Amino acid sequence: MIIALLIQYDGSAYHGWQIQKDPETIQGHLERALHKVLGQQIGLVGSGRTDSGVHALGQVAHFEVETSGIPVGNLWKALNRELPDDIRLIASTEANDKFHSRFAANQRGYLYQIATHLNVLHRHTQWHVRYPLDVSKLQQLSSLIIGEHDFSSFCYAGTETENMICTISSASWDANAEGILYFKVSADRFLHHMVRMLVGSMIEVARGKWEIDHFSDLLNSPNRKSHTITAPANGLALMQVSYPDTLQPAWQHGEDELV
Repeated sequence: MIIALLIQYDGSAYHGWQIQKDPETIQGHLERALHKVLGQQIGLVGSGRTDSGVHALGQVAHFEVETSGIPVGNLWKALNRELPDDIRLIASTEANDKFHSRFAANQRGYLYQIATHLNVLHRHTQWHVRYPLDVSKLQQLSSLIIGEHDFSSFCYAGTETENMICTISSASWDANAEGILYFKVSADRFLHHMVRMLVGSMIEVARGKWEIDHFSDLLNSPNRKSHTITAPANGLALMQVSYPDTLQPAWQHGEDELV
């Protein structure tokens, strides 16, 4: 059977999602917890590899087992007893036999937070930008990226993926009374460092270092060797991963837990 997990984590203390030989990772902790609870080695597949310091409120992962000695709908509770407090499962369910957390996903949503006034309590989840920012320019830039584009200019140069085409379904900037800026973006797929490079480059425009036309040129004349700015990892969080209706996991511990 295929079991899907819905996961939240504060990535501040970890070297990203993907398991590595020495550093602490999210996947590593989860696989060790699965071994303790189910008594067997489990290979866990995540919907995507969040970078070091990046957070998640709606990461999805899956694994395959013949049987589970614990009711699948309660497995998340047993696993949480074996996990550190900054990694929490909020649901577990048996998934469709054709489900794959990564390859079946058809939409992912991210949130990036920026603080215009320093708040030490939020230092792990917000990028503190010290410069005055023109929010109207940020809103204009977010509308430019909606639709299908080649995002080669906004991708880590070492990425091995040849297909750089992504379709962004929604993108917006909002601000609250406390001076916190929120960038929300959803797409069918994202490239390595893509959201952070988009945010970093947008901020260069909003602070007056770049013209909007320069950002447009990066978008419309894609070049993997282009100079872009990468925003820090700590402001980024994977919010939600969606699947076609026939494959969408039926979370028994509701998605109401998602922020």
